[in-house]
Amino acid sequence: GGIASARRAASYGAKVGIVERSRMGGTCVNVGCVPKKVMWNAAEIAESLEHMHHYGFSSFGGSELDWNFLKKARDAYILRLNGIYDRNLASSGIATISGTASFAPGNADADTDADGFIEVLVTPDGGDSDSAVKYSAKHVLIATGGRPVFPDAPGVREHCISSDGFFDLDQLPEKSVVVGAGYIAVELAGMLQSLGSDTSLVLRKERALRDFDEMLSECLDEEMKRNGISVYCKTDGVASISADAGGKKTIQLKNGEVLSDVDVCIMAIGREPLVEPLNLENAGVQYQDGTNYIDVNEYCETSREGVFALGDVIGEVELTPTA
Repeated sequence: GGIASARRAASYGAKVGIVERSRMGGTCVNVGCVPKKVMWNAAEIAESLEHMHHYGFSSFGGSELDWNFLKKARDAYILRLNGIYDRNLASSGIATISGTASFAPGNADADTDADGFIEVLVTPDGGDSDSAVKYSAKHVLIATGGRPVFPDAPGVREHCISSDGFFDLDQLPEKSVVVGAGYIAVELAGMLQSLGSDTSLVLRKERALRDFDEMLSECLDEEMKRNGISVYCKTDGVASISADAGGKKTIQLKNGEVLSDVDVCIMAIGREPLVEPLNLENAGVQYQDGTNYIDVNEYCETSREGVFALGDVIGEVELTPTA
C-alpha cells in the first residue's frame, strides 16, 4: 500500500518521500507471500517426487533437498525484487529515507502549523532520538503493516521464532512444531512436513481454519494427518517452553501434553498492527475502540487532518491486495 500510494502521488506531481527501516517491498515481498511461494513450490516438487513411482518413474538415483542451495536462491530472488522496487521509486522521483519514522511532539492540532505541515522524525538504524532528522509534509500516509504476535508464556520469546524467522532458517529442522490455527501456521506446517521435517501443529481449539467453511476445515484436518503432520487439538495453547544445552526444546502445553526434542518452534498465532514506534498520540491519531488499529473513514482519513492510513494498520482484510 505504501509504495503504490507513493508512486501514484508522485505521478500527480507531488513531492514524495518514503520511510522504510528494512528492505523495500514490505511483508509480502520479504517475509510473506513471495518467499513463501518459493518454499511452497519446493514442497510441491518434493511431494511429486514421492509419488512419481506411481507413474512409472524410477528414483533416478534418489533425490535429496539441498536446503542451503534453496535458501540462497530464494534470498537472491528477493534481493533482486528489492532492487526493482528501489529503482522504480527512484525513477518516479521519490526520495527513500532509511530509518524509523515517528510523529514529532505538538502535531495533534491541525492549526498548530500555520502552513498546515505535519512534522515527522526519522531515526536512523542504530541511532537515538538525538540523531533523528525532521521532515515536514502536508499529507502523511501510515502504511507500516503488521508484525507477528507472541503469547505471554515463560520461554516463548527466548526459544521460539515467528513466521518471519522461518525464512532465516539455515537448515531444515529435523523436528518442528508450529503453533497456530490460521493459514500462515497451516502453510508452514505443510511445507516443513513435505520438505522432510517431522512436524507437529499445535491448535488451541478443535481444528485449524475454524473460521473458514466447516467442510474445508474438516478436510484440511484429515489431509494434514494423512500427510504425517501430528495435530494437537484442544490444547488451550502453550504453557511454557524450555531448552537444553544443545538447543533442543521442550514444549509444555496447557492441557498437560508435552512435546520434546524439538529443534524449531514457530509461533504463528496471529499478527498485530505495527504502530508502536509511530507515537500516534503526538499527532492526535485515534485508535479504533479497544484495539491497536487506527480508526479511519471510508477515504482512509484518520482523526487528524492530513494523516491517512491503510493496509494492516486499519484492521480490514489483512492481505496485500487489500492494501
